[in-house]
Formats: sequence, C-alpha cells, structure tokens
Amino acid sequence: EFLSSLQYPLYFFDYETLMSLVPYFDGQKTYQQVPFQYSLHILDSPDAEVRHVEYLHRDGSNPVRPLAEKLLADIGTTGSVLVWYEGFEKARNTELATMLPEYADAMMEINNRVVDLMVPFAQGWYVDKAFKGSASIKAVLPVLAPGLSYKDLDIQEGGSAQRLWMEAVLDGKRDSEKEQILSDLIEYCKLDTFAMVEIYKKLLSV
Repeated sequence: EFLSSLQYPLYFFDYETLMSLVPYFDGQKTYQQVPFQYSLHILDSPDAEVRHVEYLHRDGSNPVRPLAEKLLADIGTTGSVLVWYEGFEKARNTELATMLPEYADAMMEINNRVVDLMVPFAQGWYVDKAFKGSASIKAVLPVLAPGLSYKDLDIQEGGSAQRLWMEAVLDGKRDSEKEQILSDLIEYCKLDTFAMVEIYKKLLSV
C-alpha cells in the first residue's frame, strides 16, 4: 500500500544545511538550518534509468535564492518527492517559503508531494535484526544495499558536511582544501539520495 501510493516521476531528495549562533545573512535566525546544497535522484518511470541533478553553493553569498530557483527548475510540479525523515526537509521548504514569498506556493506544493521513505522501517513493516532497532538510513543501507557504504567517503555524516562547508566557503579557513571539500560534499549528499533509490528498489522486490 505504501509503494502503490507513490506517483512517477519519483524524486529522491536530500538537503545539507548551514547553522550558526550568529546568522551569516539577513532574514535568518539563530541556529536556523539554511540549505546550501541538495541532491536529487530522479526516476521518471519504473523502467527508466535513474538520473542525478544537484546544487552546491560555492561562494560566501546567501545560498537561499539560487538554491531555491534551481530546485524548482529541477523538481518539476508532479511526482512524489521521497525523503528520509520528512520533518527536516519539509521544515526547510517552509522556511524557504517564508524567506522567498514569491516562491512560497511552489515550495509548499513540494511539501504536499513529500513521502517519507523511512516510514516502512520506523513503523516496523520491514524489519531486519541487523538494523539493531534503528530506522536510520545509515543502519538500513548496509543491510539492504551492502555494496554501498558511507565508510568509503571522506565526509560521512551531516555534522561534518555542515562544518566543513562553512569553514571552506563562509569562513575562508580552508582555502587550500576548498575544492576537495566541495567535491567530497557532492559525493556525500549524492550517496544520501542514491541510497534511497537502492532502498526503494529493494522494497519493490519484497
């Protein structure tokens, strides 16, 4: 029933965000999670080849507008948007709608299309003892797609992604490493959404 509710094209979607005590940009709040990057794997039909698009903000300007405009161009107006833990992505979309009122309706329409791929695992519909009781994507992925692993990446979790991007792009602390950090960020965020593709395919085969 969960899988039959999905509508093609399917968009597997993930944000990476910055956060700080003192906001870097006007109109943002203390400790607000502001997107600077997203990854989007797209499956246009059941038999289509999966394709990938992305956005990564590369300079010290406010990422909100260029990111939102690229996202709205990439994500289309129909089809299910699959995320892992919907509260996070939906909250970011709501905040983008507030910061960019001209795009508010479009951002809220994305939220209306969001489906949480974590639900089958969080609800216990698909259980494996190797999950060790967790519905985290990092617990589920090695079991359902053992060929994929975050352990092979230089950036392996969101906290490091946030810190390294802020240091390299906003703070100028890692100029000699900046291009490598940006490359590592692309690979990390890309794996988050490709992992969802592979988990989805596994669920289809059950």
